[in-house]
Amino acid sequence: MDYMLLAEKMLSVRARLSHLPAGEAVSDACGGEFFALSLLLLRDEPSCPSELRRSMGVSSARIAALLKHLEQKGWISRSADEHDERRVNVLLTDAGRELINSRRREAIERVSAALRELGEEDAREYVRIQQKMLDALSEDTFD
Repeated sequence: MDYMLLAEKMLSVRARLSHLPAGEAVSDACGGEFFALSLLLLRDEPSCPSELRRSMGVSSARIAALLKHLEQKGWISRSADEHDERRVNVLLTDAGRELINSRRREAIERVSAALRELGEEDAREYVRIQQKMLDALSEDTFD
């Protein structure tokens, strides 16, 4: 099997998927801003920029710019930790929580509809294979 050709095809399909309306909702929900907001929502406790940076796999400069942008939009707040003033705590604001919950619901609805079209067996297999790809790529990234 020509894995290089298959990889090219997979990337092409993913690129085309991301430009469909449903794909855009998923891309938005998984993109930088919304990935950061999702992480904060899932943690449901103060996080520091370095934790977010590691989870997102981005540079310190990128996370600093992203957090500044999110704060300007009113979606997060940053404050000094009460026990260690060198540490900055990042929290979702109510507006940020509302936004990410709304976007996640929209993305879940669209993906759910697409998975339903695949049928139960193919949908489960698709998600299983996506998880396997994530695991393989994650191992490759951190080795």
